[in-house]
Amino acid sequence: MTFNNKRHNRIINVAVLAALCAAVFYCITYIKEGRTDASVSEEYRVTVRGEEDYTDGTKEQEDDPYEGDFLPVGITADCGNFAKDVSLYVSEGICYAFLPAYADMAKLSWAFGDNVCQVSFDGKKVDAGSGLQNVGTGTDYALDIIDKEQNELHYKMIFMKSEKLPTVFIDTQSGSMDYVDAEKGNEESGEFYCITAEGEIDSQCAMERIRGRGNSSWEGPGGKNQYNVRLSENTDVLHMGSAKNWIMQANKLDVSMMRNKLAYDFAKDIGIPYAVDCEFADLYFNSKYMGTYLVCEKVEVVENRVEAQDGYLLEANFRAHDSETVFSTSCGTFVINYPKAPSKEDHDYIADYVAKVADSITLAQQSDRYLDYIDLPSFAKLFIVDEVGNDPDNNALSTFYYKEDHTDTSRLTAAPVWDFDIALGNDERCDEVLNSYYGEGWFEYLYKSEAFREEVAGQLQDIMDTLHDKYENYYFDDMTAYMEASYRMNEVRWKEKQGYIASYYPDFQGTMQYLDDYFMARLERLHYVFNGPDQIHKVEFLDRGRQYAHTYVKDGEVIPAQVLESLQKVDGVGSYSLDSEEAIDPSAYVIYSDVRINCRQGGSGQPVLPTDAGASDTWAAGRQDTDKGELAMQWISFIMLMVPGLISVWFSGNIKMTKENAFTVLAQYLLNSFLVLLLSYGVFYAVYGSAVLSFSDIYSESYDYSIFNINVAFKYMLLAGGLSVAVGIAERIIMALMQKRREKSGDAIE
Repeated sequence: MTFNNKRHNRIINVAVLAALCAAVFYCITYIKEGRTDASVSEEYRVTVRGEEDYTDGTKEQEDDPYEGDFLPVGITADCGNFAKDVSLYVSEGICYAFLPAYADMAKLSWAFGDNVCQVSFDGKKVDAGSGLQNVGTGTDYALDIIDKEQNELHYKMIFMKSEKLPTVFIDTQSGSMDYVDAEKGNEESGEFYCITAEGEIDSQCAMERIRGRGNSSWEGPGGKNQYNVRLSENTDVLHMGSAKNWIMQANKLDVSMMRNKLAYDFAKDIGIPYAVDCEFADLYFNSKYMGTYLVCEKVEVVENRVEAQDGYLLEANFRAHDSETVFSTSCGTFVINYPKAPSKEDHDYIADYVAKVADSITLAQQSDRYLDYIDLPSFAKLFIVDEVGNDPDNNALSTFYYKEDHTDTSRLTAAPVWDFDIALGNDERCDEVLNSYYGEGWFEYLYKSEAFREEVAGQLQDIMDTLHDKYENYYFDDMTAYMEASYRMNEVRWKEKQGYIASYYPDFQGTMQYLDDYFMARLERLHYVFNGPDQIHKVEFLDRGRQYAHTYVKDGEVIPAQVLESLQKVDGVGSYSLDSEEAIDPSAYVIYSDVRINCRQGGSGQPVLPTDAGASDTWAAGRQDTDKGELAMQWISFIMLMVPGLISVWFSGNIKMTKENAFTVLAQYLLNSFLVLLLSYGVFYAVYGSAVLSFSDIYSESYDYSIFNINVAFKYMLLAGGLSVAVGIAERIIMALMQKRREKSGDAIE
């Protein structure tokens, strides 16, 4: 009977404590999320006086008609020989003046029209055209506006200024980008201006048209979109050569905004023909700041670009289907970009030529006949860019080739390179630095040619001799300093986190350091593969006979664990076999030669699923997984906290819980939980954490997420410890007070 009573008390105590702690934890989580969603700065106040009658004369912030938009008030940015209005932008109730680098802070003036009734700055009424005295970027100001609808607006105002970038102003004929952004094919004419950071007019010209471009990068109305700008005449923009067509790359899928710039600069440095010139600029549409953009040459056949007027420009594009401009070979599908309207003779000629290229390349291991059809140095350089960049779209999209003319001396040349915004670790498929996750196309066969490997080895040695110091020691630091002020403005303008996948580095320096480390690791490793002292073998991973990823392994070693983890994470690969269908354990399979390995999902014999998901879908899924992962870590940490305490209460909690001893039991539960969990964490971090940190020179998602999980767990353990101490103190105080009360009651009775 006594045992049953003890058991009964234990069950009640454990059940009450579990329910209480679960309720408290849920409430804390709910309040935290609610505060995060509804968080607004208390340093500013926005009130709007409209038609409705409010007892306090105000509306809430979310009723501000200009939230996330531009005010009908602006600042004239002047430098002495050029002046342009810049509209003020409202974000979360703060008003921002995004000033171009050329703007002289001593020459700023107010710009607004008759649609604004009154403007006050720092408590003083101002007139249109009046100057702003002694303002700076490190100070907060007060801005009060009454517009023509009698909306009364009160903001904290902040000035932000770019420092080193040129500025591009585009004014459309309608004064708005609404029509252009409504649909990708819509276009409009206007004016184009480019001003250097020093305030000199670099170029200006009538604009024949502007229209949207891109696939995954196109967002439509209200987004940071890419654009194709065609000027009315050939114009030299930022010393990149005269031409009519220019691309405004938004780089919104890349949190660093640097991957395209890096790829184009690297291609130019290693001598890829007609490598794309590009320069960063702050872009304004109709006086409205749109962010940091990359102004690029367009890949096209014209003077100062690809000079193949008597030949062909081709683009690898597996999505294309137009029979008049598209043809397919054993090494991929290609689009004829030039001539723009190829004749049947042109189509048949280049299709037949590229078919011969593909057929000869597939036999590259047995014969060097392919050398009669391709420009070997350019193919070797493209291979290097592919390997270093590790872009999942390599050789399937946006890969260009040209042939100068119809003569036999004109060979197919691999150039120029284009579109690397999801390369260099910016996609979960390529975030593992040791795993090359892309379809090689005809490089899969070229690699087997001794002549090709010798060319690649020589090119890599030249790169390490001439360019290694630049990229190792100062390129990334210089670009960080050059871009940082503009990056800050762009970050405020586009609050939603940029990046194809979630970034583990929240600041600009961090994401640039990641890019630096990833690029140098890939470059140095590739050089080691081709020119190192050890014998290296290529391991190809196949899905239904098609190669989709590969890595390089030192002779006598096994496939690195992080490569296998990457394959499992991306495609759920769980079983491996050789061409002979012999199943292998890849973590124990020693590599003594080049090998091809077939992959299957989860050991079930099912083929690996295609990885053709769109950028937006992949990005959204990555963000959802991150949110779910953090929530899961919260509950796992909570459960880890609960279990030791509940066990301790079960074994020692044979006393019936009453009002008098409730705090004692609760304190015992929490303190036991915290002590057990703290000990567990110490052991866990000493063993697992030190093992993870030993690989800190290799940046990967698994490394970052491991550290993230450790830190999240520790955060909640500290919270639990603080709660334990607080409850323990409260319990002692309350029990002492109750004891004194009993003593007084006893004295009174006596």
